[in-house]
This record gives sequence, structure tokens and C-alpha cells, in this order.
Amino acid sequence: MKQIIDIGYFNKENSLYVPLAVGDPNSGAPDQSSDLGSVCKRVEKEILINAFGLDMYNQLQSALDNDFVDPIWERFKFLVKGEQYDGKIWNGLDYEYSLIAQRIFEVFNTENNIRLSAVGTVKANPENAIMATPVYLIATANQNFIKQYQGDWCGEPILHRESFIDWYTNEPVFKSLYGYLQDKQGDFPEWNISRFKTYSTQNSFGI
Repeated sequence: MKQIIDIGYFNKENSLYVPLAVGDPNSGAPDQSSDLGSVCKRVEKEILINAFGLDMYNQLQSALDNDFVDPIWERFKFLVKGEQYDGKIWNGLDYEYSLIAQRIFEVFNTENNIRLSAVGTVKANPENAIMATPVYLIATANQNFIKQYQGDWCGEPILHRESFIDWYTNEPVFKSLYGYLQDKQGDFPEWNISRFKTYSTQNSFGI
């Protein structure tokens, strides 16, 4: 079963970088690849089932397994790869800063409290080290995930970078997954909008 997001997404020089995400099997040095790979599989499946339901999720998996070769999978190709339509942009599920990658980064760091040397974050109980947690990175990833996943849904406020809250917005150019599925209901008749599971925002205090 193919994944959309794998550990390679966290080995790039960007805000989702995880130290030791991809290990060198010949070095003998410890790495995070096994734990991170497990989180990638679990979180991706959870997000997609929560958003699509099981039937549409299984169809997406069939499309991925067949590399979108058959024209019947074209609608899923756009869902994964992104598209521009009607003056709007859907970045897709495999976008470099994908909503799935944001959520994986959030969950992985929350569950493991890993050492992030680049920003001075240290795992619990190191000797002679100052204790810290990656709470701001986690909160930022959470807000990016929420915006890309359900940003067009008005049940929760959208938290903007400028720190103001907006409950009702004009039609955005960059569509969230929820907004894209709304716009494309004709392409995805099996999608049930009432079963789309939303998530709660988390700030730097973990609430």
C-alpha cells in the first residue's frame, strides 16, 4: 500500500525538518526513521479516513497503487497532486508543506519529545542540558494543518499569522481540503460532507 507522505519529507531544509529522520544503515548511528515511518503510516491513514470516509479512502489507495495510470483515477490524481481551477489553487496532498506532513510533524514531536538541536530543543533528562520542548514548532504545525485541512469550514476561527481571529472570510484563493472537496463534490459523489471530521487548534501552551 503506497503512502503519500513518507520520511523523505522530513529530511529537507525547511520548517518540517526532523534531525536524523533518514538514517545511514552503514554508520551505526541512531536515527528516527523507524519511529517516524510508523507515525507517517498511522497519521496519514487517520487523516484520510476522517476526511473521506472508508469507501473513498479505499478508492484513493487503489489510485495510488496504480499510479493514476487509468483515466478513471484522474480525479484522485488532482486530489493528490493539486490543481488550479476557477481562479483557485489546491496545493494537493503531496505538497512539500502538505497538511499531512504538518500533522505528522506535530504528532511525532508531541509523542517523542525528540532532540531538535537546530532550535535548542533537548529530549527529557539530558545531563547538563537546559530543558525545553518544541511547543512552538508543534503549535505552528498544528495551525498550518488546521488551515490546510479545514480552513474553509467556519465552525472554528482561522488563526492568522498576524495573530487576529477571523470567523468568516471571503472566498480564499488557496483552498483547504474541506473547501476543495466542497467545490469538487461532482467529482467525488461518494464524499459525505456531514462525516468530515474536524480538528481542534492547539496553541503553544498545548491547549
